[in-house]
Amino acid sequence: MVVNSGTANSANVGLPTRGRFGRLLASVEWQASLYYWLDHHLYLQPDGGHLAAFELSSGTNLLAPPSIFTEALRTFDSEDYWEINTYTGPLGDDCLREAVTEYENVVNGWSLSQDNIAVTYGAHIGLKSALGAISSPEDATALVLGPQVPLIFQALVESGFCFREMWSSVPGKFVPSADEAIAAVSACHPDLLVLSSPNNPTGTVFSPDELSAICAAAISVGGKVLIDKILSDSALPDFPMPSGTCPQMDEWIQEGTCVVIDSLSKRRAISGLRTGYLLASDALIRRIALSGLGGCPPMLLSGTAAQELQISARLHRGGDDVSSSDRAHADELRQMRVATEQNFAAAKAALSDHWLWDTKDHPGINSVVALRFKHGVTDERQMCVALAEREVSCYPLSTFAASSGLHSSLESEGILELRMSSAVRPERFRETICRTRDALRAG
Repeated sequence: MVVNSGTANSANVGLPTRGRFGRLLASVEWQASLYYWLDHHLYLQPDGGHLAAFELSSGTNLLAPPSIFTEALRTFDSEDYWEINTYTGPLGDDCLREAVTEYENVVNGWSLSQDNIAVTYGAHIGLKSALGAISSPEDATALVLGPQVPLIFQALVESGFCFREMWSSVPGKFVPSADEAIAAVSACHPDLLVLSSPNNPTGTVFSPDELSAICAAAISVGGKVLIDKILSDSALPDFPMPSGTCPQMDEWIQEGTCVVIDSLSKRRAISGLRTGYLLASDALIRRIALSGLGGCPPMLLSGTAAQELQISARLHRGGDDVSSSDRAHADELRQMRVATEQNFAAAKAALSDHWLWDTKDHPGINSVVALRFKHGVTDERQMCVALAEREVSCYPLSTFAASSGLHSSLESEGILELRMSSAVRPERFRETICRTRDALRAG
């Protein structure tokens, strides 16, 4: 992206030698970015629609939702009218907040209360609400670890933060290691540390010990921590998943030094219901309630979402209270996860002549892969055009950076690094990969 530093302190002076750092940014010229060009030009159809027939980089879960949601929609009737004509208040439905509390406490071993929970209109609004409520000095700076979706940068700028990105200096490892992150925090003293675990787009996960050390380092220099764990999930009896948390986070959330955003969208393939939430201190939640006065997160199927969270908590915990219907739900979740992993393996096999490397090291929806075009296509935009001509849309790794030049481009070698999202119906994903292979061969 083309950037505007907005400050005289944008030179990378006094920063650790380990890690790659972007400039200190106060604004981003979105209309000059590759991301904007893709969304508003290449993928924009003449009828105003969006090219979405074969999405290689959707970033979300495009599998069929669990039947608990589809059945709830199918049986929706006039007795449920309250879900579409009722305001609950800015913090969302109390039953859903209670279910979020139970889910997070069971999965993470925490002791949060409902006063630490706010339901939001998707995780993006949760992010904006959290940044707006965090008390920061006028010249507050944020340190952002690894590639991130552009919405992160947009929200930081809109909330008045200057920010600097940090990527790993290790080839193929874009998210900084714990040691790299801790050294950067010690040198930069950020007012806010921003990270995602699992990372979007790479899928990289910090272990609980790594998260604990990174967060403790930021808090020790007077900073706060904002964690996006939207790609995390609960475990099934035979299928562990990364939680994106650590035990100490409970204490930090309650004391106001850590804020966590999450969502059911990617976890349960219900992005259209816009069910996000954030975890924060009761004081910060009260500020959000005041700033959001008169607003209301979506209510449609909020009761079903609460029920699903409770089932997932029971499955994660195990024991005698797991019912036969709970086990049936677990089977559906397992099928979703297996389909996601099988899709990725199938893509790697089908594109083996073009596949150079990938960042996948945990089960999950997203990873970054490097694909080589065979016939001299070297410009990143040309590569995207070649895919779009076959109705395939994608988002290159460079669209997940705000600082131009932070991403070390391999364009001259005809290599396209992109986010690959494999939570797609298998037949649709196979067609997407076939079309991608045709583009890579033709150039």
